[in-house]
This record gives sequence, C-alpha cells and structure tokens, in this order.
Amino acid sequence: MTSGIEERSCTQARRRGWPRLLGLAALTFLLVGPAFGREQRRDPVTGRIRIIYIGDPGPGSPYPIFTRDPLTEVVPVIAIGFVTSDTVIRRYMRLYMPRNQDDLVNSYDIVIISDASKRFFTTEHMAWFRNSVIEGGLALIMIGGYETFGSTIYTPGSWGDTAVQDALPVVCLDQKWEEKPGVLQVSRGEDPLMASLPFKDIGPYGIFYGCNIVQPKEGVSPLAHYRVSGTGVEHPLFCYWEVGAGSSYGMTADWTPAGGRDFLRWPYYGDYVLNLATYVTGGKVPTDMAIVHQARSLMAEFKDLRQTVDGVIEFASKFGANMGAAEKIVGEAEKAKLVAERSYVDGDMEESVDGLNSALEILRSASEKAYQLKDQAMLWVYVTEWLVVSSTGMVCGFILWTVMVRRALYRAVQETRLARAE
Repeated sequence: MTSGIEERSCTQARRRGWPRLLGLAALTFLLVGPAFGREQRRDPVTGRIRIIYIGDPGPGSPYPIFTRDPLTEVVPVIAIGFVTSDTVIRRYMRLYMPRNQDDLVNSYDIVIISDASKRFFTTEHMAWFRNSVIEGGLALIMIGGYETFGSTIYTPGSWGDTAVQDALPVVCLDQKWEEKPGVLQVSRGEDPLMASLPFKDIGPYGIFYGCNIVQPKEGVSPLAHYRVSGTGVEHPLFCYWEVGAGSSYGMTADWTPAGGRDFLRWPYYGDYVLNLATYVTGGKVPTDMAIVHQARSLMAEFKDLRQTVDGVIEFASKFGANMGAAEKIVGEAEKAKLVAERSYVDGDMEESVDGLNSALEILRSASEKAYQLKDQAMLWVYVTEWLVVSSTGMVCGFILWTVMVRRALYRAVQETRLARAE
C-alpha cells in the first residue's frame, strides 16, 4: 500500500515537474535560440528605422543612403582606427555614443558595426551591444573589414573576445582573413531578403576583395557564400540569426570601396541596404522590387530637382526678383512629397509612386515658374544695364564732341612758340 502511494506521489511529482522543465526550456530558447515571429521594431512615433552607424560612415558607405531615405534615420559614430585619428574618434564617442544601455535600446532599432575597432569600446559598451539585442530586441549588423569579426594581423583585436560574440550569428576566428577575391554565391534563394533582389543576376557587381573567415553558429545557415576565385573554397558571406528578442546579421566582406568597390556600383546596392534594415528589424521585405526601386528613384529625382529650383530662386532673389509665387508652388510639391513618403514608410508602394509622380509634376511647374520669374528679373537687369551704358556713352560722347569738335572751350592763340622762334 505504501509502495503504491509512493509510486503515485512520484508520478504526480514528475507530472508537476514537466511544466517547470518545459518553462525553463522555453526561457532558455528565448534567450539563446531564434525568436520566430518577433514583432517589427521601429520608432513608435515616426515609423522610421533608427540606426546607430559605428565604424566608417563615410561617403563610400551606405550612411548617405540612410540619411536620404525616409524609411531610416541614422546617427554616425566614427570608430575606424585604421585611417582616423584617436582624437576624432574620442570626440564622436563623447557626442554620439549612448550614455547607458536603456538609452541605446530606447533610441535605436539597429546597431551597425562596420569596420570598427574594438579598442575604442569599453567592456560595458560590449555588454550593452549584446544585451540590447538579446534582451532589448535590437538588431545587430556587423560588416567585414580589417577591424571587425576576428580582425587581422594588420589590426589585431578580435570581437570574438567580447560580449558581442554572444549576439553574432557566427563565431569569430582570430586573424583569419581571405586575401583572394571572391564572388557572391547565393545559398538560400528562397529567403525573403535574397528573394527580394536580383542577386542571381548580380554579375561583376558581386565580386569582393577579401573577407573575414568565420564559422556559422549551430542552427545558422548562410544566405550566401564568398566563393574564392579560381578555387572551390567557400566562406560564409551573409549570415542571419534571430537570437533572444532581437536578431543579428553578419556580412563578412566589406560594403565600402575598401573591399566592395564593385558591389558599391550595383544598381540595387541602395535597395540591398534598405531591404536589409527592414529585414533585420522584423519588417516585411518588399517583394515587388521594381516598384520599390521606382519609388526610391523618384525620391532621388525630386531631391535633385528641388535643389535646382532652390538654386534658381536664390539666384533670382539676389537681383530683387519676387519669387513668392514659385516658393508657394514648391511648398505644395513638398506637402505632396511628404504624403507620398508616408505611404512609402507604411509599405504602400503603389500609393507612394502615384504621390511622388504628382509631387514631381507640381515641382516641375514650380521650376518653370522660377525660371520665368528669373528671366523677367534678368530682363530688367539687362534693360537697366543697357540704359546705364547707353546714357553713359551719350554723355561721354557729348563731352568729347564739345571739347574736341566744337572747341567751344578752346581760346584762340595769337602765335605759337614755333613762329616766335623763327
């Protein structure tokens, strides 16, 4: 009897223990495993993706793209010790680095580490980066270069020795670098990011010049590989991992001119970096790339035309032209563009394209008006100048005629010196 009671007690205890074990396993999975179906992360007010770009946010990087596109807003932190003085880097660190982990989590959605040297960051910073991803739900993107991942003999200092390693999708191998050029090889074409762009037709734009050699973590399947030219050797190139509440992405080659000069010239380079920002923050990556590319091209066209119109207005204003009519039309175009950009951020690309076309038509009419007002102002300038020059010529001619031809101001002389000498 006692034995039966004990057996039932053990069975009940085991039954009560299973939920605890399952709960513990689920908690462990959330901390270290993929966070499938995580919510999209953006600025709750503007709907934009907020990025802190650490490393080399120069003109040859995607940084200018992030500053121009209405989908993203970006803050730069220069931290590339290979070419930048420590003084400049320390100043950027003081001005732009978050003051604490909560500031990082609440102010940004993506941390990009692009060819940044780890020696400028404290142990506390490294913990912030890791925790902001696993606990805070941020996305981490690390881009290849001499100073990222496992680093190289030129700039020793592996990120694998820091807390950031816990959040990366790959294991950093110390000073492992592929010197030979390589070609982008799609490995998972069905992935939303890879399917959103014509990677299979990338051709000569898919050549890179060096990459960090890494090892994918368990459960991470590279989206693309770096196939070394002239050999069958492949290294992971694009790796994505959902970890804890956030995600991380590793691109082991460079996306700046240092090692990605051909990739930088790809017509879809801008679309890649913007789709990537959407992808790692849990957003829906556009499937109709043609219309998205069209929307982004129209926004660039609007910006260029707006700069031209502003230049004409400023030039004509210096000559006293009243450019109020043109400025009013520019304001209407700007309002139409803002509505179209809102549709773009919300993912309604057809509405965005229609709105941008309308905004461009209004801006073109503003351009015509600006040139018309400028021509009118310049006509009066030309007339005024002609009158001034003509009147000046007439006065000078009259004086010359009076003095030299009429000789009204001359006095007749009785004799000359030559006559007296004779």
